[in-house]
Amino acid sequence: MSTSSASLPGIPPGTTGTLAGRRPRDLRLDFFRGMAMFIILLAHTPGNTWTLWIPARFGFSDATEIFVFCSGMASSLAFGAVFAERGWLMGAARIAFRVWQVYWAHIGVLLVTAIMLFAIDHFEVGLEGKRYITGPYVVPLFTKTGEALIGLFTLTWVPGLFDILPMYLVVLAMIPMIMALHRLAGRWAVFAFVLAVWSAANLAGYARTLDAETALPWQQAVAAFGANFTWMNLPSNPFGDHTWFFNPFGWQLVFFTGFAFGMKWLPAPPVNRWLIIAAAAYVVLVVPFAWFKIHKGIYLPEGWALAAWITETRAWAQPIWWKSWVGGFRYLHFIALAYLAWCAVGPKGIRLNEGFRAWSAGPKWVLLAAGAFLIVSIPYTYIDEIKWLSPALDRWFFETIPLIDGDRIGLVQLVHLVPLIIVAWAALGARGRQWIVRDFFLMTVPIIRKVGTQSLAVFMVSIVLARFNGWVLDVIGRDVWTRAAVNLTGFGVLIATAYIVSWFKSHPWRTRPAAQTATAEAQASGADGRGNPRLAAMRA
Repeated sequence: MSTSSASLPGIPPGTTGTLAGRRPRDLRLDFFRGMAMFIILLAHTPGNTWTLWIPARFGFSDATEIFVFCSGMASSLAFGAVFAERGWLMGAARIAFRVWQVYWAHIGVLLVTAIMLFAIDHFEVGLEGKRYITGPYVVPLFTKTGEALIGLFTLTWVPGLFDILPMYLVVLAMIPMIMALHRLAGRWAVFAFVLAVWSAANLAGYARTLDAETALPWQQAVAAFGANFTWMNLPSNPFGDHTWFFNPFGWQLVFFTGFAFGMKWLPAPPVNRWLIIAAAAYVVLVVPFAWFKIHKGIYLPEGWALAAWITETRAWAQPIWWKSWVGGFRYLHFIALAYLAWCAVGPKGIRLNEGFRAWSAGPKWVLLAAGAFLIVSIPYTYIDEIKWLSPALDRWFFETIPLIDGDRIGLVQLVHLVPLIIVAWAALGARGRQWIVRDFFLMTVPIIRKVGTQSLAVFMVSIVLARFNGWVLDVIGRDVWTRAAVNLTGFGVLIATAYIVSWFKSHPWRTRPAAQTATAEAQASGADGRGNPRLAAMRA
């Protein structure tokens, strides 16, 4: 007899007593995980200027947090009911099976990517003088094959670019422990454990990265305490002393935050105006410390005290925003962004089903100001094209019209983009604006969600595809049009992967076409009417 999950601790109310009755997937979960897949492809493509516009350039957190958080929530939906209905051992077995899948996915992705890069070098089809197996650094697989293979299969050789899946499988393996702890001591014990592990991992990272020669006494004391946890810095290279870039004991905080929301151990956050303002303010405040064009002084005049303060503060606070161990500021930045996204899509993601309402074009004086600025800034906006077409014209430009420092021309281009959007938005008209934010948006949502539902397969393809796209750009050259063509084609490959994998997972060979099914039923009915009167009567 099945047991109602309403009486089981940690299982969301409304979940039925059978595994087939688990809650449907959340629209928001698959949508944002699908968005993360597209961003990850862009971020991993070498020499791709589109990465200058991904969220990671303007904040501490990036698409990795989206992927890990959504994976935690998806894991709660996929595995939570198994623990409740079939017991801890069966739930642990289900997790072990998933870990096994991710383990072989990791090995397969690394081998396929390494062989592809080696083939480019071997057949000399890449840029002259460039060795593709050095980025990512998979050279040991061909120079120290035995040691590299042992390291690959024991997860002690985890080169850069191939470090997300190992982190993910370790965090997955922690789920049975978390479920056992929840059963024994409740959710607060789980929260305390997760925070304790995260804190220990950050202390271990601090002990590893601190420069003892320049450290203050209190910093040395913290590092000495953190040295007790250095075992958490898992080795990533049998040929040196490198550690995993994505430390799983730090990243489990992000994963189990999503897991706790999915299990209803944490309540859904309220939509509150002051919380929205606070989250938005923090996201904006982080920009100068995260955007390299500001904290490196590119957009600030040389000698400004503000520029020096931003750079020094960023360096001093590095342990609080670093990526490998998920610093506190980084985690808070992701939570703020996630909250804003939660509010933006509406209750239960209703705007993913209904679309948004188009903003008006604004008062006429705003349009006039935007148009005037466009006219003034047009020459500076296309300075990159001027540099490329004619260096002499570029020199004449700044010698004759020296209104803006050439080193900061990118800032003018960025500011130029704002009035350009305002004017273009107004030119679309009310009907055009509504089509973009509702009709076109609703056309893309199912596609993005499909990518999110097949995130593991899509991620595996994206790692190989990113390096392939980098090679293609090397061959055909990098400009505005080639980057757009390669990136958009890459998006198409991810989308096709998601649909193909989904089709295979539906087991289409197990079902017959509707016409054949109807014919078979008619034949069976006729045969029963002639040869089995009792069965025919029962059907009647």
